[in-house]
Amino acid sequence: MQGFASQQLVGREAEVQSVLADLRSAELSGALLVAEAGMGKSALANVVVSKLEHEMPVFRIHASAALTGIPFGALAPLLPVLSADDTDSPLAVMRALLGKLRPAAARGTDTTPLMVVDDAHALDEASADLLSQLMASGRVRMLVLTRSITEIPAGIPAQVWSGAIARHHLQPLTESQVHELCSQVLGGPVLSTTSAELAMRSGGNPMFVLALVAETRRNGALTERHGVWLMGENADPPQGRLADLLKAQLSGLSGEEREAMEIIALAEPVPVAVAFKLGLHRSVDALTAANLVTVEDEGNRLLRPRHPLYGQLVRHMVPAARSARLRQRVLAIMPDDTESMDGLLRSVGWSLDCGAAVPDEQLLRAAYMANNFFDSDFALRAAGEIKDSALLPAARIQKARAHYHRANFDAARELVTGTVEAAADLTTAKLGTLVRVQLLQRLAHVPDGFHEARAAWEAAIQRIEQTAAAAGTLDEELEADIASSWRGAALLGALIAVAGGDHRGTESAVRDLLVQAREAQDAEAVLVSLALLGEIHSSSGRAESAVALTREALSIVAHSEHRFLTYYQFVLHRHLSALLWAGYWDEVLSSVHQDLVGASQSALRVGGTVDFCLAIMELRRGNLAAALPKLTAAIEGMRTHDPDGNLAVALSIAAQLAAGAGDLERADELLADCDRLEPRGTVSTRFIARGNRLAAGYARTGDPKALAALREAGEQAEEHGLAAAEFELRCLSMRAGDPTVMNRLLKLSEEIQGPRGRAVNVFARAVLDQDVQGLLRFASEPKDVDARALGPMALQEALRIAKSQGDRTQIQRVQRMIGKSSAGAETGRSASAPALTRRERDVAGLVAKGYRNAEIAGQLFLSVRTVEGHIYRIFEKLGISRREELTAELMGE
Repeated sequence: MQGFASQQLVGREAEVQSVLADLRSAELSGALLVAEAGMGKSALANVVVSKLEHEMPVFRIHASAALTGIPFGALAPLLPVLSADDTDSPLAVMRALLGKLRPAAARGTDTTPLMVVDDAHALDEASADLLSQLMASGRVRMLVLTRSITEIPAGIPAQVWSGAIARHHLQPLTESQVHELCSQVLGGPVLSTTSAELAMRSGGNPMFVLALVAETRRNGALTERHGVWLMGENADPPQGRLADLLKAQLSGLSGEEREAMEIIALAEPVPVAVAFKLGLHRSVDALTAANLVTVEDEGNRLLRPRHPLYGQLVRHMVPAARSARLRQRVLAIMPDDTESMDGLLRSVGWSLDCGAAVPDEQLLRAAYMANNFFDSDFALRAAGEIKDSALLPAARIQKARAHYHRANFDAARELVTGTVEAAADLTTAKLGTLVRVQLLQRLAHVPDGFHEARAAWEAAIQRIEQTAAAAGTLDEELEADIASSWRGAALLGALIAVAGGDHRGTESAVRDLLVQAREAQDAEAVLVSLALLGEIHSSSGRAESAVALTREALSIVAHSEHRFLTYYQFVLHRHLSALLWAGYWDEVLSSVHQDLVGASQSALRVGGTVDFCLAIMELRRGNLAAALPKLTAAIEGMRTHDPDGNLAVALSIAAQLAAGAGDLERADELLADCDRLEPRGTVSTRFIARGNRLAAGYARTGDPKALAALREAGEQAEEHGLAAAEFELRCLSMRAGDPTVMNRLLKLSEEIQGPRGRAVNVFARAVLDQDVQGLLRFASEPKDVDARALGPMALQEALRIAKSQGDRTQIQRVQRMIGKSSAGAETGRSASAPALTRRERDVAGLVAKGYRNAEIAGQLFLSVRTVEGHIYRIFEKLGISRREELTAELMGE
């Protein structure tokens, strides 16, 4: 890993250019950079100085708290030795400073020196006043760095307010910028949700990001696996350098401000009204001004630590006895009912830490919410404190959920066994069934187990209904809950049918359930029905209508606070699938970065899914360079958490890419990993995984049996009515050069919604019509990214057709276009060209010079078999069939 000091500036390119423009402007006297500690003010200033030091002399001064009481103390490094009288004379100091900044030899030039003032908030008043006068006189330009403009003595802020100095506020790094920084400092691919977790915990502060990376590496939470960096669970309080940095930010607090910070951290979130009742309003103002606390303005105004790290450190530092005293003080005026999830969790956790009694109902609710947040430790702790025998079955369910999230599947299975059969309430029966279904989904396809889970749930619903009727407690509210449970059981049956590939017979039943759920205002059944319908539409090629369905389901989850967080991944994964099929790239990015990573609070467990979606998006856009690191990261993430069974698909796609690039050893490793997996996921997913495995095998060996098996898999998908899976398999056959699929692909593409279906339709029609001109237009004038990705194949097909027609003019024209496209891709001008890899160009160059395979193998230290594989792919990419056709012009040289 590179040292922190050696890192390039990340995410500040626009700010650098803006500051440079201000410092070069004849209308301005300088620029002011405002940001909290660690945001990169000094690093940005260093970049600016490196670009300006050849244009103007540069001088730097560093203010500090130790010099604040010494007149002109900050300027001392630039001043000669002055007499006592001169030291007391601002005019004498001004002359001496100008003598340093603008020596006599330079006074006749137009060059104005630049002064960089670091930590200007610590300037003594005399220095600040002198610097202000220098700026006003136009004799110097200044780049002023400060954490707060209001803390700088009056002269410099006055220049800002007057417009003489341009002001710039450095914002926290975005999630993508933190990802870039992490990739740079770790020197390899980083799972997107790992960098997202670091961004969330650090608040985007670069100094905290770097310290977090070092700390999590030290404690083993951040680890490297097969070259990919992944984050595990890390509940440890900040330590080492990270803790020192955080403590330094808190060191200047007064006693009252420190107490306010402790209360906000311990009781997070704290309503502003409660803080004011506690008499903390002045301290809160000071903490917000110091960027240690933030105020949420939406709805009930809440106070929180600015970064999660601050809260974690402060809670760790407060002694238990003091924590208990603060708790009693807060509880005296804090509302009894805490609506927010994190508010309840913090309240219950604080109470348990202090040894205070917590009602069992509240403990159960806290365990449920903790599981929704994937905080397994807290869920087990809260559930373990429950003593009421009537609540113990529900507590077992929450313990089972926590163990499931920890991948302790045997423990989860033991805990959930028998809970549905013994459940005395509908909620316990439902949650027990959901855990049981999740456990079954971890295994290979076991339909009998799903049917048994549904039957047990239905039996529990019937038993609870009969018990209530016999006891005379079957009121209107319970009847509504029972009806909702029956709808849930029916939807589970539909889910089982959809997973088994029965889309045609299930769609109408799910639509009926959706109508019933809307009429009953059963939001839970509505969102599950919408998600299932979305999956059915996606699998049958109706991706655009699927997006509308899953989008509505996602909206219900997002706007129902914590009620349906259990279904978040279920809904969102189906939404992402629909978006990918529909080609809605902007919404894919939005859903990945805002919804899945941010809102679900499960970033550490969905990293593989996130990067898999991003990789597929880049592949569909023809951007191989961006897709490969995402796919590599996705594979490692899904080795641990693969809820939808997509690991086999990812491994097979990566093997195809490796084989295409000539890395046969890597392709073999990936295929071996794939073959060790048990088939998982829906029938549609398993078809796509099988098809990609066959395509990878064909790319690796060229065995026609693999191509025939791929064609057969497409026919089987057609028999099942899985239009999307069939379309994917037919496209794989098409890319492998199977001409027999074109007629079916043309017809199928008319049924597939989205740009990919439209692109394949145009391509297939041109191939079947033997339209060379149409294929060349398709390759040179792509209407969208899907058409651009098919461009190389269109050129190969155009060459094949031209050769079959014996048209030499057409052949030469197509070959010239292939050569130009290949050269364009090599230099980055074309995303669609069939570019040769570096090793393929080495082999091709020797082939063009007349070397035999064995001679090439000797020169390049390769095996003859590897050379043969390279030549096969070179010929396929360039659309030729004989060594004599491999010319320098065709290779773009």
